[in-house]
Amino acid sequence: MARLNRRTFLKLVGASLANYLLDPRSPSPLRTRFEENVRAAIGTRAMGVDVRKLDAVGSELFRIQVNPFDYYPIASCFKAFAILYYFWYTPLDEWDYDEGSTAYSVAVFSNNPATGILLDEVGRRIRRAGNAIEKFNDFLTFEMFLPLGLYSWNWEDSPTANMVDTRYIARASRSVRIPEGDFLIDNVCTAAELADGYMFLARTDNDLVAHTHFQEVLTATRALLSISAPDYESPIERTFPNGYTGKDGILPSDQLPVGRVVADAGLIWVDNGAYIVSFMSAGESESTALYVLQVISDEIQNYETYMQLVRFSR
Repeated sequence: MARLNRRTFLKLVGASLANYLLDPRSPSPLRTRFEENVRAAIGTRAMGVDVRKLDAVGSELFRIQVNPFDYYPIASCFKAFAILYYFWYTPLDEWDYDEGSTAYSVAVFSNNPATGILLDEVGRRIRRAGNAIEKFNDFLTFEMFLPLGLYSWNWEDSPTANMVDTRYIARASRSVRIPEGDFLIDNVCTAAELADGYMFLARTDNDLVAHTHFQEVLTATRALLSISAPDYESPIERTFPNGYTGKDGILPSDQLPVGRVVADAGLIWVDNGAYIVSFMSAGESESTALYVLQVISDEIQNYETYMQLVRFSR
């Protein structure tokens, strides 16, 4: 996408609109172009996108969505919320998220057996009925208010290998739809649900949250999810030069009948707040996913440049 300069900006909106357009909630030609370009990049591909602009206190200013409620395999994207789960139920004086810890291995290296260990260890702290998968899903439902959950986390050498939550068994209403047909897949969610999770992680208030150290929990979670792996870049990291706070999920084409899975979501920090970018896909190439994410990255940069120019023109 071409990036805005001052001349292009003035042609697009005109100086007389400056005061009106300073409110990000107001419709604008650039917002319309943003959505049109993202929608055109996706076309008929099996992709879901949810992009939200947040202000400095985490309130939503606007969102752009394409296929936001279609289901896709969540892959490893849920691990961002598993990190929050760890900090939520672990006493502050027992937090261990330095390099080499289980939490660090899950967040930074996406270690699958370590994820099962983390879910099992945290689950043992929670004194109510249910296995480790069920307790994690209860956290997503009753603390984060998300309608998603894992059916299972079956990895060799993981203590959760034989655990399931039948509430999230694959069913037709949550099938993954690609051009080749509909498929029943375990562990699915939508781009909107992932984005809702990051809305929770971006909170700066304590309203209606029964946790003594809520902001400390959020701060630690965001810090850990902002660490990049030394020899790996997620799709968002490859298209957003300043990095992000989030977690991706990639599955090769031979692991599921829907083909390759490319998913990524997180918080992109800007001067006056943040963007949530939630991207999911099934059966699409990595290069196509990167193209769509690059369009989103360019449009965000355009929008931020535009807002700076509006302020400058006052």
